[in-house]
Amino acid sequence: MQLSKNLKCMIFSDNSSSFFLKAMWMICVASLPMLLAHCAPRDQVNMLERRINSLSVENRSFSNQINLLKQEVAELKRVTQTVGKQDMATVRSRQAEFSNRMDELQAELLRLNGMIDQISHKSEQEEDATRLFREDLKKQVEDLKEEVKLLQASTKVTREVEQARKDAAQGAVDLYQQALELIKQKEYKDAKQTLMTYLEKHPHGDRVANAYFWIGECEYNIQRYEEAILEYQKVISRYPNSNKVPDSLLKQGMAFAKLEDRESAKIVLNKLIKNYPKSPQATVAKNKLDRL
Repeated sequence: MQLSKNLKCMIFSDNSSSFFLKAMWMICVASLPMLLAHCAPRDQVNMLERRINSLSVENRSFSNQINLLKQEVAELKRVTQTVGKQDMATVRSRQAEFSNRMDELQAELLRLNGMIDQISHKSEQEEDATRLFREDLKKQVEDLKEEVKLLQASTKVTREVEQARKDAAQGAVDLYQQALELIKQKEYKDAKQTLMTYLEKHPHGDRVANAYFWIGECEYNIQRYEEAILEYQKVISRYPNSNKVPDSLLKQGMAFAKLEDRESAKIVLNKLIKNYPKSPQATVAKNKLDRL
């Protein structure tokens, strides 16, 4: 039995044992019963045979298990190699992808950094431009405010002046109309004084030429013919486009006639007829000439 164990150990201790040892094992197993038949009792022989049969079964089982393990190991190696190769290829592919992606990300990062620098620089420039624009705009607004204030003040002054002018005009009209009413009432001295007040207050009024004419009329009606001639002359000389010029020439000629200065009267009346031949005053002047 110890011999069987030793032989078994020799055979199964090394998976690479030779075929010779296996053959010797089989011979020993086959001849062992005969040897034992001559050396041991029958019961022991039977027990040994059963043990040998059991060992044979175990041996076959172990052989099968070893073959299965070898197949599994070989399959595992194959799978491992295949999977390893596939994994390495996948890893390398992924590494290449990662490397490319990393390069792309780095390039994108550089581009973004460049854009950030440009934007920062542009932002600084825009901030400067915006600041200057705001300062200029603020200055323009301030200037506009000043202009508005001046315009408001000017408008106020203009309104006040206009109102004063209207008031003055109304006052002038009132004085002028008052003087005419006094003339109608034959209050010539008071009318003359009122007209002189009008001229003092409104030396550039619309009725200045008329005022001088009516002053001449006041002087004429109180028989101050020389003074009347001078007042009529103011209208003729200073306001040649006035509608009172024909009247002034006619009354001036009549004043000279009152002074018995017929030559001067004729000269003035002929001037009237010559310069204003179609006027009503020219018709009156012709009648006056016929009487001189």
